[in-house]
Amino acid sequence: MNILIASCGTRNKLIQYFKEQNNGIGKVIGTDCSIYAPALYEADSHYIVPRMDAPDYLESLLTICQKEHISAILPLQEDELFLTASNKAQYQAAGVMPIISSQDTIELCRDKYAFYQHLRQHGLPALVSAKGFEEFKGFYEAGEISFPVFIKPVRGCGSIGIQKVEHMELLSVLCQYSKEEMLIQQYADGEEYGADIYIDLFSHEPVSIFVKKKLRMRAGETEKSISVKDDALFSLIKKTLASLSLSGPVDMDIFRVDGKYYISEINPRFGGGYPHAHACGANFPALIANNIMGKENADTTYNYEEGICMLKYTDLITLNL
Repeated sequence: MNILIASCGTRNKLIQYFKEQNNGIGKVIGTDCSIYAPALYEADSHYIVPRMDAPDYLESLLTICQKEHISAILPLQEDELFLTASNKAQYQAAGVMPIISSQDTIELCRDKYAFYQHLRQHGLPALVSAKGFEEFKGFYEAGEISFPVFIKPVRGCGSIGIQKVEHMELLSVLCQYSKEEMLIQQYADGEEYGADIYIDLFSHEPVSIFVKKKLRMRAGETEKSISVKDDALFSLIKKTLASLSLSGPVDMDIFRVDGKYYISEINPRFGGGYPHAHACGANFPALIANNIMGKENADTTYNYEEGICMLKYTDLITLNL
């Protein structure tokens, strides 16, 4: 039972977790469009593939799946999520299970404004957000939003294009010259939390939820965090998940301001802070292996210890390429 991890990039630890002997996975195959993706060299076998916008990209992955007897494919990069979901039938016809959420949900989560509207429509707490400068001015004049604000591309990922803005003049300039449509969100002056979640592919229920309080961020990823448990937060996470058609690994961002939780974003993929969850016993590769074998996973949501701190640091590998 082999798995292909697509666009593996710098996810070295994740490749290592899938290779652990107790997970039930056979070979781990990695792909990326760059020979300089370090996670490639952690895999049992690896392939350099075309960029995902190339016309022969899908064909190249399907060829690898056939050659390596792949049972499941797991995409890690935002753009590849939609590509995989939209070609789900072709993978299934080749005997490959895509570990992926529904196409509509992936698109909804990628569009930050559409996701904000979804939260509001379902009565879920969200920080007031506007799409573009003109809508923001209307909210501002009505007293619904105030400075400082936080801006980010509506369809961005990671920390690209994000910025805290204190004044109307700067906001106007940033929106005017931005190449992408911007989401303008009420600045959350509080604590940030992250949840690493696994949604079973058969029951479609969350079977693992790990929550961490983020202590420090770097380049859009959690660098330092501490594991926490809060029944109110667990309840909000489950209510939010129930409003969406999610499957497989999910990463959720939450803010706590003045004692109240607000849902910020959902990324239907492995989050960069997943190693913290894994170190505390949330073994997503094992859950994925069970699903590949046709087994439904039991609920292990609360099975981790509070107060465990993750301190991420930089490592390296050297190769003669």
